[in-house]
Amino acid sequence: MAAWAWWGRRFERTERRLVVIAAALGGAIVLLGFLGQAALRERDGRLDDAVNRRGALTAAALDVYRALADADATSLNAVVVEARKASDERTRFRKDLFDVADALRTAASLAPEGQSAEHVRTLTDYLPEYSRLVEAGWANSVLSQPVGTSYLSQASFLVRMTMLPKAEELHKEQAGALSDTQRRAGKQPWEMFIFGGVTLALLVASQLYVSRLTRRRFNRGLVMATALILGSLITVGVTVGIAGGHADDSVHEFDEVVAPLATARNLGRNADGSEVRILVFPKVGDVGELRDTLTAIEEEVAAGRAGGADPTRIDRVATALRAWQTTVTSLNATNPPLPYQVASGLVIGTVEAAHAQEFDEALSDTISWHLDHAADSTVAAKEALSGVDVITGLAVFLALLAAGWGMWERIREYY
Repeated sequence: MAAWAWWGRRFERTERRLVVIAAALGGAIVLLGFLGQAALRERDGRLDDAVNRRGALTAAALDVYRALADADATSLNAVVVEARKASDERTRFRKDLFDVADALRTAASLAPEGQSAEHVRTLTDYLPEYSRLVEAGWANSVLSQPVGTSYLSQASFLVRMTMLPKAEELHKEQAGALSDTQRRAGKQPWEMFIFGGVTLALLVASQLYVSRLTRRRFNRGLVMATALILGSLITVGVTVGIAGGHADDSVHEFDEVVAPLATARNLGRNADGSEVRILVFPKVGDVGELRDTLTAIEEEVAAGRAGGADPTRIDRVATALRAWQTTVTSLNATNPPLPYQVASGLVIGTVEAAHAQEFDEALSDTISWHLDHAADSTVAAKEALSGVDVITGLAVFLALLAAGWGMWERIREYY
């Protein structure tokens, strides 16, 4: 009781109560400013990470898968094409491996975390062994040694069973991390708005108290502080909303357009390799499995179209796919069976256009266009937040000065 009495006597004087109110308002405004700066900088940092790191990691993972799958198909093409074309296929294979190594170096330089880092190391370690097996297979095939096919089979098994699955996991992890980063960056800072509401309530309550105490209807400083705090909260809400809209557009494009089309391209490169394996080391049911893969590709292309893929580009993709499916139907002829030269012509393009390559080129163009478009949306989200931390910081600082001025006008009347 004695303590309460002491505090009661301590603050029974009006000016002391006003000082306490001024201190409470100042503390609330400063804390609100810190919360706002932290929220905005966190979102800006996430978008910066999405623009400069996550997007590049995702693109590098896509490049790794595509180049590996293309290398698998090309390594086999080199032993079934005419001798004059074998050199071109080998050059293309080596370029694919260079692209894989380059994409892995890019991924490693961007510091992927956890399993992604392990996948990058594993793929980097396997790449020389894969190249060695293919080169040995080619060297023996040139000498008509049966072991050449065995080497190529081992290389194909290594890339399909080990390397491509890890490349796919790397892409899925980075694509998921990119989407998560952008979604988090687009969320409204509700903790700031809640505390902002508390601060506004304190300002309004202080104005009512001072108004009753001094019989003045308005306190100019407190009114200005209230307007500045309210304006800063609205500014943050609007700009984060705009940034979130751009981020959502990017996420939608990555998830609903790029993801299914990337899956279609991955399946396409695998199917291209399967076509050549039918010629080099065929198994029962290979053609049927290839046809099923093309059906799965068709479904992924349809999903990309439904997700909002560019109509002109996706039409080119669909046209190339239909031509490829027609070729596979011809490969299935068994009565009478196709001569080897005709079958190899359908697969590698010596009789008619290489539809698998046309499909891959059309699909790669579409994916690249949408990747750039999605990246532009992420950049737009980051630009929407540019400078907002400075504006809101200045508004909060001015609100602090205005509140202090408004309270001091009343406090000094008692001294």
